[in-house]
Amino acid sequence: METVFWILVVIILYSLGGYGLLWIALSRLWSLQPAIPPVDPLRVTMLIAARNEEASIAEKIRSVLSENVGGHVLDILVISDASEDRTLEEANKIGSPRVCAYQLPFHEGKAGALNEGIRRLDCDVVIFSDANSIVKPGSLGKLLRHFGDPAVGGVSGQPGTAERRGGWLARAERLFWHYDGVLKAAESRIAGAVSAQGSLYAIRRSLVPYPVARDIADDLYISLTAISAGRRLVFEPGAVAVEPVTGQTRGEFMRRVRSTERGWRGILAMPRLLNPFSHGFYSIQLFSHKVLRRVVAFLLPLLLIASLALAPRSPFYAAFAAAQLIFYAIGALVLILPRGRKVPGGSVAAFFLLGHLAMAYGIMRASAGIRSSRWSPLREPGT
Repeated sequence: METVFWILVVIILYSLGGYGLLWIALSRLWSLQPAIPPVDPLRVTMLIAARNEEASIAEKIRSVLSENVGGHVLDILVISDASEDRTLEEANKIGSPRVCAYQLPFHEGKAGALNEGIRRLDCDVVIFSDANSIVKPGSLGKLLRHFGDPAVGGVSGQPGTAERRGGWLARAERLFWHYDGVLKAAESRIAGAVSAQGSLYAIRRSLVPYPVARDIADDLYISLTAISAGRRLVFEPGAVAVEPVTGQTRGEFMRRVRSTERGWRGILAMPRLLNPFSHGFYSIQLFSHKVLRRVVAFLLPLLLIASLALAPRSPFYAAFAAAQLIFYAIGALVLILPRGRKVPGGSVAAFFLLGHLAMAYGIMRASAGIRSSRWSPLREPGT
């Protein structure tokens, strides 16, 4: 049992922090990246799939139209997924010849909207971006400059969170994305970014799959397809799209469940990318960042069981088991009772517990054949 205990400890510590620290350190020793070749003018289309985004679509479009993209030609294509509000009207009201908006007659889910948009595309590069994420000035030019390198198949931007959003969940989310950005920069330097993030990323049109699978995370599926084609995915931290973070615990839990379920199915759809003999360091990154990180949700209960079994043998194991029980109890208290947030470390415990419960549930849903393909985006009251 002690051997099992220490194996679990090593795997969990590697996944939660060891991998990130190791990769960040390795990236500091990695050879300097070659200079980015100049990029020829590109025909670029930003594709936005929207569902009931009346409150944010106009601001999103204006933030994109105000971007200086140099000699590139940038258009915007909005596909409204049978929105029940004025999403289509708000998009058309912009009145720019660079903006086209269409409405699907039936609610088909995000993949259905993306497929309709992809079918209409005639460009060199496609920029995908969530309807409620606002592009920071200068982001698109930084995103597109990497396409001067023919080895680059896609570029992923950096998600940002709106500072006005408060609450323990939003603060924890901002901290997580900061760490995630540092890790992605390290991965990009060593073997390329593992995958794109849906708030803002760009892919060469020739590499965009059609149709996009409806039951797989679209950003993961599209970016892994580009990598599978032998191209490199680059992370550009200067390309930022700011999106709100919900303070609704239940809604955030289900968002993470769906994300895990759909992401897990996406990884299983391309197992060849996990072969280090074919994809080298990238396979290690994909396994550590996307596979092992989620499997830890099942290893944590096993570690607790092993600790409890060993507790009678040694004060160390007893204290280790007690520490886990207290940590999880504090996390549960914060999730159940608002007053629990005043407990020191309560927000961290709750964020940790919420995330791993969602990952475990998401993987179980995927294993059971449950497929999330359509849902309406979660929004805060008044937004």
